[in-house]
Amino acid sequence: MSLITLGGVSVAFGATTVFSGLDLRIEPRDRLAIVGANGAGKTSLLEVIAGTAPPSAGRVERDRRMRMAHLTQQSPPPSAPTVLAEVMASRQDVAALQSEMAELEQRLSAADPGDLEALMARYGEAQHTYEALGGYDLEARARAALGGLGLDAEAQRRHPRALSGGQVRRLEMAKLLLQDADLILLDEPTNHLDLAAIEWVEEFLRGVPAAIVVVSHDRRFLDGVCTGVLEIAHGVTEEYPGNYSAYVRLRVERRARRRKEWEEQQDHVNHQEEFIRRYKAGQRAREARGRQLKLDRLERVARPVEDARPRLRFTSSPGSNVLLRATDLVAGRQGRGIARLDRAVLGPGDRVAIVGANGSGKSTLLHTLAGELEPVAGTVTRGARLRMRLHRQEEAQPDVEDTGRTVLDELLADHPIGEERGRTVLGSLLFNGDEVFSPVSTLSGGERARLALGRLALDPTNLLLLDEPTNHLDIPAQEVLEEALQGYPGAVVLVSHDRALIDAIATRVWSVEAAGGGPATVREVLGGYSDLLRARRAAATAAAAAPAPPRRAPAPVAGGGGEGGGGTGEGPGERARERPDGERRERARGRARAAEVRRLEDDIAGVEADLAEVRRRLADPATFADPATGAEAGREHDRLEGALAELYERWSELAGST
Repeated sequence: MSLITLGGVSVAFGATTVFSGLDLRIEPRDRLAIVGANGAGKTSLLEVIAGTAPPSAGRVERDRRMRMAHLTQQSPPPSAPTVLAEVMASRQDVAALQSEMAELEQRLSAADPGDLEALMARYGEAQHTYEALGGYDLEARARAALGGLGLDAEAQRRHPRALSGGQVRRLEMAKLLLQDADLILLDEPTNHLDLAAIEWVEEFLRGVPAAIVVVSHDRRFLDGVCTGVLEIAHGVTEEYPGNYSAYVRLRVERRARRRKEWEEQQDHVNHQEEFIRRYKAGQRAREARGRQLKLDRLERVARPVEDARPRLRFTSSPGSNVLLRATDLVAGRQGRGIARLDRAVLGPGDRVAIVGANGSGKSTLLHTLAGELEPVAGTVTRGARLRMRLHRQEEAQPDVEDTGRTVLDELLADHPIGEERGRTVLGSLLFNGDEVFSPVSTLSGGERARLALGRLALDPTNLLLLDEPTNHLDIPAQEVLEEALQGYPGAVVLVSHDRALIDAIATRVWSVEAAGGGPATVREVLGGYSDLLRARRAAATAAAAAPAPPRRAPAPVAGGGGEGGGGTGEGPGERARERPDGERRERARGRARAAEVRRLEDDIAGVEADLAEVRRRLADPATFADPATGAEAGREHDRLEGALAELYERWSELAGST
């Protein structure tokens, strides 16, 4: 049986119809993406499916036995004192059974013998249901979901009201993932998540048996999760099989075929109408009337509607071969180092994507390169002809300070290009007619993002620094930005969680990675985000396949044979004089490499000993008597495993060259 059946569903706001005539079935294990431009009605359709909003017309039927979970863009107020408790309380069915079992236990302790059997039977039923619902491992699953989304044991002990906006979003996602629902509805689930959390959610959703309906502007996420796409465009809905990439290909093919059908029919209609005009009063009038009758009965092919897409082109300015150079740079705030970039040189055509966990220092590094923050250490040197502009995240926020300006005022404030050209520029950004006189304060996040990028594009530049430029942009606008950046001849450095954008434009990735207590270090990989993933997998594979470091032989005793001993009667200085300089240098380098290998072997032995001790603690149930202690042991295990993998990789490289 279908989980949801929609028949002839329409959604309208007042006299404006958003979409109409939707027939849709959602079956168990369906994975459906709803796509369309901002304002097309995607969120409204999710609300109709969820039952939180009625359709304007049509019918919605739901399987009564279905469990449904809905992630909205607005978070409800918390009801529990800690983050962990808030997540666990979201399973109201489990909480109710837990309360009932506690009450039954009290009644059993004071029950009369005549009531004991009935109470025991009910307690057994409740306990069986509780176990079937996963009540006994609910806390472990809640901790796993929160941890996978980047909320560690310390964050799990905090009050939900103490969380940041991004952390609240993660909390809501964890609550949803714990529901064991038959149907999961997701409205922009990747908002505020870093790349590691997005990938964790992707992997989780691929493994759940539930049906999923998702609205998202993350193209790579839709590729990884969905097996069908429902497009809402121009008030009409249409289904496509496959993931988002398949949808893009099929949409091009369908639209090309429909345009060809329309054009061929138009040629036929024009030909028939010309014949009718020519002969309707002559000798062939009867034939003309017959053709007119056929035209009247002809089922007309609808004229294809072209999507309105913004147009964007960045204005470039000539620059030197070296636009910006960073040396031993430590970026931070209030004198505290957050991220370290040892060396970087940027020139025309460079495309650098900065990635890393939330809070790792990506934006701080970008703003330091822009000169808006002073380096904690090191230098940033700018080329003589550098023309640089920074796009900030907050420029697209819909709740920024109201300046009282209109859209046209905002554009002309820094760019006195005249009203006529200003209206032309805004028209290319889809602000048409009197929309240019709308107050900026009334714009949506997507409209603000388009306006901010349009202002940026008017400035002649040779280096663009972009902080989350796709935030609030719908997919069509993201694709326009992607094309504009591909055609820009200057250099680009962007902070982004958009993996599709990074893969499309990046020539280098700077991965900001934790470095054991000090500032995070920047690891550079050539290519895009997929290349970074391949590099990580290769390093992990090499570390896993590396042989165990050999045991060190005892050091030679004084006076024995071998180099440095006295067995040959030949002093080291005498031997050195007999060798060419090149050979001496090579042997010196070899001794240095051998010494480094020995140090690495000592480090590996130490980390392996620490790891064995942590594993012993993790195998002891007493470790988890205190949840905080258990969580800390888990984190220490992961840290040590990562450190050991790095040590093995370095040892493998050096041992092969000694």
